[in-house]
Amino acid sequence: MSTQPPTSARADVHVSHHQMLVNDDTGAGHPSHVPNGLTASSPGAAVILTGVHTGVVDVTVQLADAPPATTARGWDEVENVELISFTGETRLRGLMGHLPQALPNLTPHGPGRYGMRVHARGRDIDPCAVPNVPFEFYLVTIWPIEVGPKACAKLGVGVAEELGLPDKSAEIRRWAQEHAWPENEAGRIIRNIVVPPLPPTPVQGSARAAEHRLRIVNPYQEPAAGPALPEGLVAAAPDAVVIRTLKNRGAVGVHVRWDASRPREPISSRWEETEEIEFVTTTGIMQIEGMHTRDETPSPNLTYQGTGRYGLRVHGRARPGAGLSNRPGESYLLVVWPIALGV
Repeated sequence: MSTQPPTSARADVHVSHHQMLVNDDTGAGHPSHVPNGLTASSPGAAVILTGVHTGVVDVTVQLADAPPATTARGWDEVENVELISFTGETRLRGLMGHLPQALPNLTPHGPGRYGMRVHARGRDIDPCAVPNVPFEFYLVTIWPIEVGPKACAKLGVGVAEELGLPDKSAEIRRWAQEHAWPENEAGRIIRNIVVPPLPPTPVQGSARAAEHRLRIVNPYQEPAAGPALPEGLVAAAPDAVVIRTLKNRGAVGVHVRWDASRPREPISSRWEETEEIEFVTTTGIMQIEGMHTRDETPSPNLTYQGTGRYGLRVHGRARPGAGLSNRPGESYLLVVWPIALGV
């Protein structure tokens, strides 16, 4: 990576409703909840809150190659967030304001993940003023975290066109916007009060085993480096879980249940094997690969409560003499519960 000095530019930015926006041209909505009081992001957009409701503020943008040394000297507040760009064309402007031509594209390395550090000074001087000469100052520093072809592939940018496949990028963005908890990602402030979502209804269905493996991964990113085939029933690596099946390939029955904590009830005698493991998801999206539910609903997200560490208890049984068949000859019950959520 280049070691050239950061590129800087400054401009007077006209703001309204206490907001400056950072977004690309995908139409992604900016976050409405700002836990740290200064800045927050969601896929494709970010917001910076100003002290004044309406008026002019002084903004300097600094493009860096790597995270600069953190300094708060001369500033009242400093906060970091991660910024996702789907297009590589991300600009800063005031809400409903004109695009400041003096400020550069914030994501010049193309689509991917960037770090954004916001320094602010003067937000509490006079929130009721409508200044034409700025007395609030902001320094916005951006650097790449994960950009280039691999990042584009994770975001679905350009991959569908190259392979002649349907474009899944819109679906990926919808998942990210509906399921991501950006305040639970590294570098973000966790909410003081979190109201957990209600657990899903238990699900039954089937999935296809391949090479004695039933995989649990995030289907919206490149396949995670999964664990080796376990000698027992189940093994885990970050963002990947593998259940060892008796079948080399073919359909197996799958039942999924969610609990608020580690289940205490005794193991039912109708299950022949049971094994318990912990696993970690950095994305908050983990699905059973190739699962089809009985009611034809989408494959469930096993980690619906977001990123973090989860417990998984796997129960297994087989129907004697089933062999290879399109009909499930063996079944698995997966019980999932959270252990430590967020950062």
